[in-house]
Amino acid sequence: MVQDVKLVIFSLGLQAAIGIMIAMMIAGKMNGRNEYKRASVASALLGTISLLAFVFYLGRPAFIFNAISQFSHSWLSRVLVFSLLFIGFAIIHAVVQYVNPAIKRFGWTAGAVGLIDVIFMANVYMSTSRPGWQSIVPLIDFLAVTMVLGIALFWTIQLSGTDIKNQKMYGLIGLSSAVILGVVTFLNYNGFDTQTTGLLLGIHLLLFLTGAVLLFIPSLKPAKEQTGSGRMAMVYIGTAALGGSLMVSRYLFYAVLITGSGL
Repeated sequence: MVQDVKLVIFSLGLQAAIGIMIAMMIAGKMNGRNEYKRASVASALLGTISLLAFVFYLGRPAFIFNAISQFSHSWLSRVLVFSLLFIGFAIIHAVVQYVNPAIKRFGWTAGAVGLIDVIFMANVYMSTSRPGWQSIVPLIDFLAVTMVLGIALFWTIQLSGTDIKNQKMYGLIGLSSAVILGVVTFLNYNGFDTQTTGLLLGIHLLLFLTGAVLLFIPSLKPAKEQTGSGRMAMVYIGTAALGGSLMVSRYLFYAVLITGSGL
């Protein structure tokens, strides 16, 4: 169980860091805004913590160098290399934000590298012999989580710096991703009739639905209804609920032996 938790921290944390970076760069482009310092630091910090969790998962730090050396024929090695590249560019971007916020090339590069990394992460599982993973399900899961968590955390960190137009756009993207992710998760695990799996799936869906409703639905309302301390409270609660639900679903992803045929 402890090993599964380390993998959860690695995969969710890294995907959240990548999602924050992508959401931040797009928002900055649309707003003509140069400074998202807190979001930049959060992305770099989350990425670093996630990689450390994977190092602890391996047991010995030296093992990570062995894993990286298999780049030509190992999806895991590619994930580690691109994760290191993403974290490196994210750290540089965060530092540059305090020196010259107008420089965005490192942030865009980090976002592009991170998106490729998410695809590589999905391929780690799609290339295995487990029937439930030999489909497009892991890719849909990982991309949707990246978008949902990225938008949620970006809003939580920098909501005051996003305009109403961006909130509506991100609300639509986030809600669409949440619906897709919810359906995929339910169909992938609903066939398991064990008590523990059923309980965890129920907790996940309850938290997920609560978070999606609190976070994304209000952003689609008229502009005058999207402001105020009440809206911020809904963002904080919604993000916490989404984060908790995705931790449960990702734990199921790693801990439950998938024997079905998948989607």
